[in-house]
Amino acid sequence: MTRFLVTLIFLAGIANASAQIETNATTYDLTLTDCLRQTFERHPDIQRARAEVERATGTKLVYRARALPRLQTTIQGGVREGLLYEPGGSFSTLNGILTQPLLDLGIPPVFRRARLDVIMAQQNLQREVTERLHEARVTFLRALSFRDASLLADEIATRLQANTDSAQQRRDAGTGTAAALTAAKIQQLNHARDRTHWRAEYFTAVTQLAELTGHDLITPARQLRLPRPMGALDFDPAPFDIAAVTATALAHRADLQLLRTLAAATTADRQTAQAGYFPQISLFATTLFIPENVLVSRQSEFVPGQESRTTEWRAGVTLSWRVIDNGQVTGLSRQLAAGSAAYDLARRQLEQHIPREIAAVAGALETAAARRAALQQSAAAAAENLTLIEAQIALGEATQYDFLQAQANLLALRAGLVDATHAAAVARASLDRVTGRYLPFTPYQ
Repeated sequence: MTRFLVTLIFLAGIANASAQIETNATTYDLTLTDCLRQTFERHPDIQRARAEVERATGTKLVYRARALPRLQTTIQGGVREGLLYEPGGSFSTLNGILTQPLLDLGIPPVFRRARLDVIMAQQNLQREVTERLHEARVTFLRALSFRDASLLADEIATRLQANTDSAQQRRDAGTGTAAALTAAKIQQLNHARDRTHWRAEYFTAVTQLAELTGHDLITPARQLRLPRPMGALDFDPAPFDIAAVTATALAHRADLQLLRTLAAATTADRQTAQAGYFPQISLFATTLFIPENVLVSRQSEFVPGQESRTTEWRAGVTLSWRVIDNGQVTGLSRQLAAGSAAYDLARRQLEQHIPREIAAVAGALETAAARRAALQQSAAAAAENLTLIEAQIALGEATQYDFLQAQANLLALRAGLVDATHAAAVARASLDRVTGRYLPFTPYQ
């Protein structure tokens, strides 16, 4: 019994320390809307995905460069010296090469690949936004749940303290027993354990909210700064059409769209690689310019009829066809085909999993609604019973044990009611994640 009392006193000390930390910390109001908005703007994973969209936009130009003309120039300069050259001076030459692909079967898939690369980055951003906003929403709901549980615990603690004071007064007056006073104190200390758990969970939840929304936990003045969730746990009993929700999820899920785009991009890469089987035809033009006053060489007597040329140019069409590549094109094509098949398999598995996930959400909502309705009726009856017992205790018609039993029953019912409401709210949040309803927060929807 001594060890048990010491443990309960220790837990009560932890609860007081946690309450002291929360009391000394500065707080700021945080609604669910602000939580989602700040998470979208400040979360590092979302910022990283947004930067990938910008990177993909630059990569798009790299892919499309394959079809654009290429111009290369070479400028040379130096000093002339020797018997074959004019005495002293410098010389310079300008050489230019222009090529333009005329026939390249890899250009069309490259253009598709450039477009798909940007789409993949956008869909990856949407997927990241969905996951992070869902995480922030669930954390916010958990903070509301433990906030309500902590308020409930404070209310019960006030009742238990009043009960302990009453037992002490009756003992002092000679109408009570030491056993009744000890039982009241043990019940009070035992309740401190639940208060410690709920306060610790609430503190953890608001700390995670600060991290998700990109706020610093410590102010420049070295003081703890925590968000204070505003609002109440909402309960929406409205049912939904599983078939319609499933169709919406299959059409709007960001991870599904990403897998489809990855398969399409891999197919484009494969078509680009298979273009190596076919010849490539390009238009070319070259020119060489040598200023007349700085000729590289001069006409010599032992070369009669020599003409000095200062500029020449050539134009034509080139054909290149690599017949033997030792399996380079074939191996890359098969490798990309296997990657595309893997993406298709993952997509089909996800499409099969989504209906089961939606059915699980529907079952969770139905269970939470039924449990909440039953707990509401039981809690109302338990509250009336507790009020009656308190009146009977004042008249000496009920025992301390009756009060403790009624108090524990009401606490369990009200805590269960908060938990059922929280479970229903989390299920609604999961339904929005499954169907991709977080995507209106992104600028690419």
